[in-house]
Amino acid sequence: MGRPTREDLVEMAGEVPTRPGAPGDAVSGLIPDLVVTPGSAQEVSAVLRASSQRGWSVVVRGGGTKLTWGAPPRHCEIVLETGRLDQLVEHEPGDLICVAGAGMTLGRLQSLVAGAAGYRQRLMLDPPQGDGATLGGLVATRAAGPLRARYGTMRDQLLGAQFVLADGTIARTGGKVVKNVAGYDIDKLLVGSLGTLAVLVEVAVRLHPVADSSRTVLLEPLSPSEAGSFCAALRRAPAVPSLVEVLWPERAVLVRIESSPEGAERQAERVVALHPRARVLDEPEARLWEQRVEGRPWGGSGPVVGISVPLSAISALLELAEREAASGALLELSVRGTIGVGEARLVADPQAVSRTREGVEKLGGQMELHRSGAEVGRLGSASQDPVARRLMKAVKTALDPGDILAPGRWDWEA
Repeated sequence: MGRPTREDLVEMAGEVPTRPGAPGDAVSGLIPDLVVTPGSAQEVSAVLRASSQRGWSVVVRGGGTKLTWGAPPRHCEIVLETGRLDQLVEHEPGDLICVAGAGMTLGRLQSLVAGAAGYRQRLMLDPPQGDGATLGGLVATRAAGPLRARYGTMRDQLLGAQFVLADGTIARTGGKVVKNVAGYDIDKLLVGSLGTLAVLVEVAVRLHPVADSSRTVLLEPLSPSEAGSFCAALRRAPAVPSLVEVLWPERAVLVRIESSPEGAERQAERVVALHPRARVLDEPEARLWEQRVEGRPWGGSGPVVGISVPLSAISALLELAEREAASGALLELSVRGTIGVGEARLVADPQAVSRTREGVEKLGGQMELHRSGAEVGRLGSASQDPVARRLMKAVKTALDPGDILAPGRWDWEA
């Protein structure tokens, strides 16, 4: 195969901006030979076509905020940065759609669409470290925050995409309208794929209007069973919360209502009526949500896992996490769970990861690796049953038969 050099790449792909890899470019400890920064679909295509022909592995990097997600790649000859793919291609505020380069950060997109043409709009995603995350990275990781309770993840916001397959083929799927039923949702396969199936170049997303007013309800302290019961009652209540977070070990639930001033006040009162300890907060909401919900920079060197379980299993998930914490296995415990699914992020030792996976799967949930520790081994990047694992491997083989895109990020044998 041979290690790639700039001369090799220029000869095969043309003058794509390229520099030698450095320690700061390392992916899970692997320093790439080259870092390329293409500025168009054609340049991405040229790099991937050359890499496919020569068997060079390619890891895509956007904002780098979640580059540790998934299992560590086995090889990383080339890092492909998407920072130059940051153009605003189209914004139709009347249709609530936006098309932008996959390398544009969420923070920049929000500022561009916030007041364009007199409209107040935004992409309803608020993942941890979201301002620095790129649109392509949000597709690849399916990262989300409290807004998931009402608006879902990037899968629910994505209307279409332009991407480049491992062999250099440039493809476009989906559309630029909210209602589009033609063809297959191939772009949806890229959601959560961690850069293993294709390189995103452009994404078309739906926007939503920004509400005029909001109120936040806090309920604390709670036991695991109380937290689960309250979230279940909230789903049946005559209220439409935009953000819901189960905070652990704080033992609290935060609910944010966004509407007109009258509507927000009325719905907040309905949420308060669900539990005698619930109360409407008077302190500045923005500061509270930033302090209590924004993902912390996970310290230490242990593995970090993300967990998703059905809403009905939130209580059991919290009890499972507390048992691990009580055993002393967890280096750090933090649960951030939306009412829609229920997610936890645990900083744990390798044995705790294995035990937690077993418990989560019994609850009908899934687990994925957000950061591996040196001693964690190859525990796999997600908890999938054998059928799902075979299907995902088949998709990978069809779209990237040479396994050049982040090889090993999904560990099929784990």
